[in-house]
Amino acid sequence: MKRNESDAGHRIAVTQNGHADALAPADVPLRAGDAIHTATALEDGRDGNLDQRSSSARGGRPFRPRRAQCLNGSLQLDSLRGARLTRHMCIDPQREELIREELGRIVASDLFCRSDRLCRFLRFSVEQALRGESDRVKEYVVAVEAYGRPASFDSRVDPVVRVEARRLRDRLKTWYEGEGRNARIRIDLPRGGYAALFHDPAAASAPKHEPAPAQRTMAVLPFANLNAGPENDYLCDGLTEELIHSLTKVRELRVVAWNSAARMKGREQDLEAIREQLGVETILRGSIRCLGDRLRITAQLIESASGYYLWSETWDRSASDVFAIEEEIAQAIVNTLRVQLWPESPTRLTPKATNIECYNAYLKGRFHWNKRSPEGLRLGLRCFEDAVALDPDWALGWAGLGDSFAVLAENGLLPQETAIPAANRAAERATSLDPNLAEAYATLGLLRSRYDWKWDEAAVFFRRAIDLNPGYATAHFWYGFHYLAMTGRLEEALAEAELAVSLDPLSVIAQEGRGFVLMVSRRYEEAIEQYRLLLEFEPSFYKAWTSRGRVYAQMGDYARAIEMYEKGLQLGGTIANILAALGQAHALNGETDRARELLQQLHEMSSSASRTGSGTSAVPATCFAIVHLGLGENDRALEWLEAGMERRQMSLSALKVHPVYDPLRQEPRFQALLVRLGLSQASLNERSRK
Repeated sequence: MKRNESDAGHRIAVTQNGHADALAPADVPLRAGDAIHTATALEDGRDGNLDQRSSSARGGRPFRPRRAQCLNGSLQLDSLRGARLTRHMCIDPQREELIREELGRIVASDLFCRSDRLCRFLRFSVEQALRGESDRVKEYVVAVEAYGRPASFDSRVDPVVRVEARRLRDRLKTWYEGEGRNARIRIDLPRGGYAALFHDPAAASAPKHEPAPAQRTMAVLPFANLNAGPENDYLCDGLTEELIHSLTKVRELRVVAWNSAARMKGREQDLEAIREQLGVETILRGSIRCLGDRLRITAQLIESASGYYLWSETWDRSASDVFAIEEEIAQAIVNTLRVQLWPESPTRLTPKATNIECYNAYLKGRFHWNKRSPEGLRLGLRCFEDAVALDPDWALGWAGLGDSFAVLAENGLLPQETAIPAANRAAERATSLDPNLAEAYATLGLLRSRYDWKWDEAAVFFRRAIDLNPGYATAHFWYGFHYLAMTGRLEEALAEAELAVSLDPLSVIAQEGRGFVLMVSRRYEEAIEQYRLLLEFEPSFYKAWTSRGRVYAQMGDYARAIEMYEKGLQLGGTIANILAALGQAHALNGETDRARELLQQLHEMSSSASRTGSGTSAVPATCFAIVHLGLGENDRALEWLEAGMERRQMSLSALKVHPVYDPLRQEPRFQALLVRLGLSQASLNERSRK
């Protein structure tokens, strides 16, 4: 028998076994369809109607229900399903030691030592962050656990947490302006939250690169092709993506990225579902009909909550006028929203190609590149090559070409020796033609980090891209994944990953990248949950299966890991990285014969690629290394990693953080590899002091 009890501050559902589910503050109404569960049902895995919305609706954070557990009359929050009091931390031991030293200095200082409340608040917030539990540091939790308030705590009556948070922020500001100004690590309590954040001195003094607070959120849906055949799909998708690209330059506007918008194709009429999944206030939708050499383009700007039309327009033009139409649409949207909300602010649109053939080639290139399949990437490359041949002075064509070469090399679909220099030339050509093109700087950041291992230069390029276009999701994702994560700045990497997800909430690449950051942070349970949600959303995405397998392997569940890898092979085909992970899992599971069979298969794949000159990159050295690690042959693993170092293979950039290499960390030869990568602790410390 279950009964509902309500106190002044929170609704609580009490079950037979004495557990209590903290549902919501009493002044927050429960809507129709909101799920209510007993702690018992959740622990048993019987989720019932557990909220299945994608993580996009929560800014990329997996839905993790919590229970309120009544112990000795006090209410203490804890995670469900296998939560532990001690979690894998996302902070490396050296960084944690610096944080604890700084915390000790602060609470012992004259500014803090006589204020027990401030010290309790700060200690609680820091400890939760170090345990990877920042998401639970809410007003109610701080009041109950840090200040000992009873379970009936009501923030409307007792403002202790808000008052002390303001005092703590002011006191920390004073500390870092005075005695703590030379601190090696900085502890902050950002406005709007109660969880501590940690910053290196360089990061604390550098300008922030977060987008300006969005006053309007928008989704540009794929324009509908009203012709009978699919021949003009590329034009519809290309015009949509170009509009998104232009509108992200407006700092007062947050525009959902193309990858997420594309998933709404065919669902343009379901405004409520679009608003729920993408979290937007306004929606642009439209259609294109081709009649010979004429185009009829219709566009409508709609308020998602009410369905009211804010603006609508139709163009009947020559196909060669598509550039002008795109600019007219973008400017009309800005003007419409500005009338309602914004003061005058100029909007810079990217210069267009000089001829329609070039523009069509570019649109087709992005159409194929966005699929991120091997065939799509190759087709995209050919289209971008056509675009720059038709208009050698158009920067965006060169940026697309650079993106293609870089991602083809990253995925082992072209040899690095030829693809990386080509990507560099294309991206640098783009920046010489248009010094304000964010896409090209993001590509240069990717190349400087993953291939050149020039980490300082990479940071400059990524930050330049984000400064130029704060709404460019790929720049945030690549900055977090390829730079911050690889250099061990995992908290900041996770923040950038979540920002990328918020800008592109339905992107499986961004969601998978967030899971990777959680894995290398050793937050394995959270990574498993992230991949579970991703597979619910997109069960055919092979990387979600294989990435989940890698986490299971780190947790020692080799049978489950093997199951995940096999599923990934079925969906993605014979990919060297998957075969290597599968071989390692079989070796660790005691199935050494099967591991050696897979090792031999990798050798045959590498020989075939070299012999046929098929354009496919040879198997990365890291693939051979991890199978030998599984077999306990550490010296052979190190030999392969050293050989890969001589060829500057991109996969080596993960050596510092990937847990698969943990058995080698104390080896002098492995430490020497980190030095050559510029990722030794000494190198990173020196970089942080600059």
